[in-house]
Amino acid sequence: MEVITEEKKALVRSLLNKLSEVVEGTTWRINNTYSNGIDNTVLEIQIFEKKVQTGRIAYQLEDGHVINYRYKDLEKRIPIQIMDMLLDIIGYELDKAS
Repeated sequence: MEVITEEKKALVRSLLNKLSEVVEGTTWRINNTYSNGIDNTVLEIQIFEKKVQTGRIAYQLEDGHVINYRYKDLEKRIPIQIMDMLLDIIGYELDKAS
């Protein structure tokens, strides 16, 4: 299980780094907001653009389920998986740039 969660974390970090490449001045951080130590870990991603918070995503690490999020004026839709959410954000920024 730990190998799978480490792979998921690495993929999330990779997508966040890609977002940083797409949008100049974007930074991010991931906080562990809750863990029962067994099978329920909630992580929060905070996304900043030029030091102003533009997004916040809470998701469950083990299954990738997004619990809640906001990102600029991106239309909300739930349920969604974290990988899909990050790809949607990258797509949103690419569409906005063109």
